[in-house]
Amino acid sequence: MGPDGLIFSLAERQFGLVGRRQLLGMGVSTKQAQHRVLRDRLVPLSPEVLRVAGSPRTDHQAAMAGVLDAPPGAHLSHRSAAAWWGIPGFRLSNPIEVVIPWQGAEKRTRLARVHYHRDLPADHLLQRGTLPIVSPALTIFLLAGTERPARVERALDNAWARRLITYRQLHQLLARLAKRGRNGIRLMRSLLAARPPDYRPPESGLEARVQKLASDVGVALRRQVDVGDNEWIGRVDFIVACTPDVIEVLSQRYHGSVLDRDADALRFTRLRQSGRRVLAVWDTDVWERPEAVSEAIQTFWRGDMPR
Repeated sequence: MGPDGLIFSLAERQFGLVGRRQLLGMGVSTKQAQHRVLRDRLVPLSPEVLRVAGSPRTDHQAAMAGVLDAPPGAHLSHRSAAAWWGIPGFRLSNPIEVVIPWQGAEKRTRLARVHYHRDLPADHLLQRGTLPIVSPALTIFLLAGTERPARVERALDNAWARRLITYRQLHQLLARLAKRGRNGIRLMRSLLAARPPDYRPPESGLEARVQKLASDVGVALRRQVDVGDNEWIGRVDFIVACTPDVIEVLSQRYHGSVLDRDADALRFTRLRQSGRRVLAVWDTDVWERPEAVSEAIQTFWRGDMPR
């Protein structure tokens, strides 16, 4: 295969990009690459990265460019990796973030923000197609060293809800990374201590909001629990930890009709007959009157509300 075939075959797999180091490794000389730049077939994005003229500019191309522009061994990481894995709240936008094993000196690049870490776990340095990227679990640990705790916690729950990470995987990684005293380990240890093996993370912003409002007033909740004694009653939104009591979150969309309200009333009656207290919280109050919801949850937890 000639130089053109090598260049365009590689670019096809890399979102329209090639790296000069890659070309040299494939036998395409600097002179041959520069000839195609002068003929406007390749467009320099940086001294290291070349884009095939006419290739679409996409977020994925920007991510690939950041990795190619960094020193060898770079993997997409931090917020950029979170966006690639589809964790809500993150976007593939500048600066693209990459991580590299410590090499004795730091190097600045034009297309990426480079993080250097010692002893990165090799089994969490992955390859997706031709893109090097850290695993979802390592992504969360790296975020813990740079992001606000609340944002890390939400990213953790979102990744868990999407089955990108597991309890066992997180705890194994915690044990390995804690030995190095990395930034964010104290936060991760705290977050994982609050999440038992059967933990079910909130799958919606509404559930996460209710859990946060409860936590703010010292009330721990268990999410999505099947309840019933001799007979199964159903799955409830929340159980107040260490009690049989239930908190249900109702939305106008799914619980606003007469039939919905009748069904809810029947279910609540069955729950109360089984010895549980029930607190119903409406979605409009969660978003518009959060202080009132927190107060209601705290009052309910204290037992001041009747069965």
